[in-house]
Amino acid sequence: MARGSVAKEKVINKIANAFGEDFIGEVNKKLYVWCDDGGERVQISIALTCPKTMIDAPDKNFVPDNDWSDGGGLREAPSLPAAEITADEKKNISDLMARLGL
Repeated sequence: MARGSVAKEKVINKIANAFGEDFIGEVNKKLYVWCDDGGERVQISIALTCPKTMIDAPDKNFVPDNDWSDGGGLREAPSLPAAEITADEKKNISDLMARLGL
């Protein structure tokens, strides 16, 4: 089983419960929901991934990006730490490039 599979299933269930009848389902690893776009009903797709590099846990005063209670809309995403390439990944890249003649 892939890393995060159980957690993703829990998130899918929470999203399905939150959207109720507006939850359409999962197609090609994306969730689809109905949403009102100012009088027009549109579909929104949601992709779920389990990140290789996690962000730091926020402190008590953190305001999440999805807290739009002040009407401010989207906020700048938090900066993520640079991903480190492991020795195994470097070897895999080197092997692949050799096989492809690059």
